[in-house]
Amino acid sequence: MCYNCPLRRTCSQICSYVEIQLPSLEAGRVDHEDLPRLYEGMVMTRALLDAAGTLTKRQEEIVQMYFRENLQQKQIAEALGISQQAVGDSLARARATVGKKLKSQNSSF
Repeated sequence: MCYNCPLRRTCSQICSYVEIQLPSLEAGRVDHEDLPRLYEGMVMTRALLDAAGTLTKRQEEIVQMYFRENLQQKQIAEALGISQQAVGDSLARARATVGKKLKSQNSSF
């Protein structure tokens, strides 16, 4: 999640970067119903960022810009000279590709 943090792969702390992404956050409290979805989201994000050989060049570039550089889809579209719909479609295809890979490795998804 925190691409500048040297502990990003092993860190379990809720830092200010992660805190703004948590749903149902009330003074640092997360409802227990949110935890499985948050965990699955973190696994998917890590898998997307680590899926170097699985994705197309365009998908890799968009995933890097979206997750590592924290750019919005509109900003990515402007930077790459494509439509915002194309960015959204690329992210959806990347998630589907990595999701299939995760399902074959782990039955919890």
